[in-house]
Amino acid sequence: TRTKAFAFRAGPVIFVLAVVLWAGTNFPNYEEKDDAVKIETSYAGQLGKVMDPVFAPMGVDWRVGIGLISAFAAREVFVSSMAITFAATDDDEDTQQQGLLAKMAEATKSNGEKIFTVGSVLGLLVFFMIALQCMSTVGMAMKESGSTKFAIAQLVLFNVIAYLLAVGIYQASRYL
Repeated sequence: TRTKAFAFRAGPVIFVLAVVLWAGTNFPNYEEKDDAVKIETSYAGQLGKVMDPVFAPMGVDWRVGIGLISAFAAREVFVSSMAITFAATDDDEDTQQQGLLAKMAEATKSNGEKIFTVGSVLGLLVFFMIALQCMSTVGMAMKESGSTKFAIAQLVLFNVIAYLLAVGIYQASRYL
């Protein structure tokens, strides 16, 4: 009974959000063969580039921003998004993991600074611990509370707090 209630109450909201996220990461160049180029030129990639100044105080760039946007589907999507964005795709899972780690270790921002430092990684970890990065949770909050305003306020509040903590951690790490 509870599963049925969840499926019928949150299912439509989750489905719509999933379609929006999928479309955002696949269009307008859905026929592009290179996944890294496809995601960079996607609507999510374009949004990530526009939001680059927002991500910069966290010590990351638009590529991590795409991961954060994609992670709204589920936190686990962040890793696969990073693999695509940093072109670390390989059929062998172990090779892919090592390739992703190597590419992330070498990744730099446009000014030449490393993206993944102790401070930026700690900031990302705290961000993911606090942020409301799950469309299922937002969908359930909308249905359970009967208020879209409540769900959006919750989404904004948790993400703003997480962002401020991540920025604070990264900025403090630069002076230590």
